[in-house]
Formats: sequence, structure tokens, C-alpha cells
Amino acid sequence: MIKLRQIIMKNYNILFGFSIFLGICLIAYELFYLKDSQNIFFERKAVAIVNDVDITEDQFLKYAINLGADIEEEEDREILELILERMIEEELLVQRGLELDLHTKDVQVRKELIQQVINFIIKIENAEPTNDQLEDYFMKNIKKYESNKKIQINTIFIRSLDPESQFLGTEYDYKTLENKFDQIYNDIESKSFTEAKNNYNQETFFEIPRNLINIKDCKQYLGPTICKTLSSFKKNQISNPLFYQDGFYIIKLEDNIKPKVDSSFFEDMKDKVLFDYNNERDDNRLKDYIQYLKDNAEIKRYSLND
Repeated sequence: MIKLRQIIMKNYNILFGFSIFLGICLIAYELFYLKDSQNIFFERKAVAIVNDVDITEDQFLKYAINLGADIEEEEDREILELILERMIEEELLVQRGLELDLHTKDVQVRKELIQQVINFIIKIENAEPTNDQLEDYFMKNIKKYESNKKIQINTIFIRSLDPESQFLGTEYDYKTLENKFDQIYNDIESKSFTEAKNNYNQETFFEIPRNLINIKDCKQYLGPTICKTLSSFKKNQISNPLFYQDGFYIIKLEDNIKPKVDSSFFEDMKDKVLFDYNNERDDNRLKDYIQYLKDNAEIKRYSLND
């Protein structure tokens, strides 16, 4: 009986020792294998890895937000899963496209890729300029903004006889209205522009403002060609008949004001100055980056005549 008890106790000790050994192995496996595997995932801050290419948490959040998903709402969890699945599918397609060299073979793919690279370049360090920087840019390019004069005009509109004619706006179109033009100019000379307008002016789809407008607004009403002509007029000068869209305008320049360049003028032009400043900065940044790429590339040029 004592011998049997000793045998059982010996077996228990073996089983207990084996259990401890197995437990240690499982703990080591969890600590060193599973933990490392999970750490790789979290350290990369990826929501998925597709053929060793990360779909990062930042990419996923931006993608989801652009599609209008609410990442905080529990109801949107299923949608978020679908979004992630879509991103995985798109990544697979992108990788396949690169394998097929579509970026070198397909013109449209190349154009889109180039545009995206350009967008990326000009966004780098895209800080808003300070007011001092804008004022400095404004003063260096003052001639560009001095030309932004304001004009006040009065118009008489005569519609072409056949708006559907293929000769609309041509010399032939002008000739069909020449007698009426002569009558209008006679009334302007013998009476006044206002009275001639009352007698002959025809309604247009839009009404041109009678107050001072800048050249930019003028272009919206009469197009760039006519407004460029008007910008060189002297006060009270009257134009020849000028064609635009479906008829002819006789225009009197009643006033023109060249803006005084001071702080208030800068404030009036600030939005345009900011737009021009950003455009020039982006152009220069792109040129510099392309030059950097050229300087660090191996380029061989062959004669085009061979």
C-alpha cells in the first residue's frame, strides 16, 4: 500500500513538472511570438497590410471621412468594415497596375500620376503668407494692380436682325444695321446719348450696371475684348458699334478712375494679391523641385536627328 502511494505521488510529481514546463512554453510563445506579431501591426499603425504594403490608420480615416462615414458612431461600424475592404481591393488593383507598368504605358494613368505628384509637391510647407509678405509682394508687382481701374459706362444695344445667322457679328451683319447706326449717332450728336438710348436701345438678358465697375466685372458683362478697348478710352468717348454675343453695343465711357495706391487699395486687392502670391510660390516650388530631380538623376539625351 505504501509502495503504491509512492508510485502515485511520483506520477503526480512528473505530471506537475510537465504542466509547469508546458505553461512556461505557452507563456514564452505568447510573449515572444504573438506579441511580436501584434507589435509589428501596431507599430506600423496600419489597419491592414496588403502584400507588405500598409493601409495606415491616417489613410483609412481620411478615406472614411471623405465618404461621409462617422467614425465615432457605432452604427457606422459595418460601413467602416466595407470601406476597409474597398481600400484593400483598391490597393490590390494599384499593385497590379504597377506590375503591368500602366504608369509607363497608359497616357491617362501617367497624366493622373503626374498631376497627383504636382499636387503633393505644392502642398509641402504650404503655410499661409503673412500680411507683411503679401504687402511686399504687392509693392514689387504694383504695376499689375495699378491697371485695375474702375469705369462707368452707358450703353445702347441693337440686336442683330437674325440671331441664328451664320454671318452673326460679321461685316455683313454690320451692314444690315448700318442705317440704324447712322440714325443713332446723329441723335447722339444733335441731342444726347441718353435721348438716343431712350429711342433705340433694346433690352438685353442682363442689365449692365450704371455705377462704377472694375475691368474684371466689365468682362463678365461685355467680354475681355470690349473691356480692353474701353480701358484705353478717354472720358466721354463714344465707341463704334462693338459686337458681343447677339448684337452690337454703342458705348459711352462716362467716367474712369485710376485707383490711388495706398493701404486701403491694398486691402481692396488683398484677395487677388493672395491668389497671385500663392500661384507664383507654387510655380517656383514646382520648378525648384523638378530641377532638384534633374540634378540627382542620370539622364542621357540622344540626338533627335539620328
